[in-house]
Parts: sequence; structure tokens; C-alpha cells
Amino acid sequence: MFEKGKYPYALFMGHLALEKLLKSLVVRATGNHAPYTHSLPLLAEKTALKVPQRTIKALARFMEFHFEARYPDDQNKFYRKCTTAFTTRNLKKMNEVYQWLKNQYNK
Repeated sequence: MFEKGKYPYALFMGHLALEKLLKSLVVRATGNHAPYTHSLPLLAEKTALKVPQRTIKALARFMEFHFEARYPDDQNKFYRKCTTAFTTRNLKKMNEVYQWLKNQYNK
């Protein structure tokens, strides 16, 4: 999606990837279904991990990529924000967080 210039959707998919990985960590930690939420910080709290505060803050920032990408009232504002530089920077950070979480999963 990034290569096609569909920046809002690339960020939305990044959010979904983080959400699914966090939910798998919640299931592993609790033995129960993960809660029905898209809140990345809430899911991170429900894992058995000691998630650094800077990572929790990044997860909170990534929340805008879920809601603003989906609801029409906010789409135009969000789309204008999604420049190549903005998207590249955020996808890089999302990948760093994803890799950290994945490493925790594999421990």
C-alpha cells in the first residue's frame, strides 16, 4: 500500500498488525480471549510484558491511525497529514515496536 501511495491505509494496516500481535500476547499471558478492543495501550497493559513507557506512548500515538482512517468525518484531515515523510517516519516506528513485541513473543 505504501508503494502505491495509499499512506492512510498503510498506517491503518500497521495498526492492525500491532493489534493482532498484542492480542496474541494477551492470550499467551492470560490463557483467555483478548478483550474486544482496538486500544493498543490497553492491550499492552494486559500482556505479561514490562513494556517501556516510550513504547506505550508510541502505541497511544498509533491509535489515530485506526480511528481517523475509518471514519469519514476525520478522513480528509487525516489524509492531508499522511505525507510521504509522515508515513515513512510512523511506519518505521511501528516496525520497531512490532519487532520488539515479536522478540518478546519468541522468548
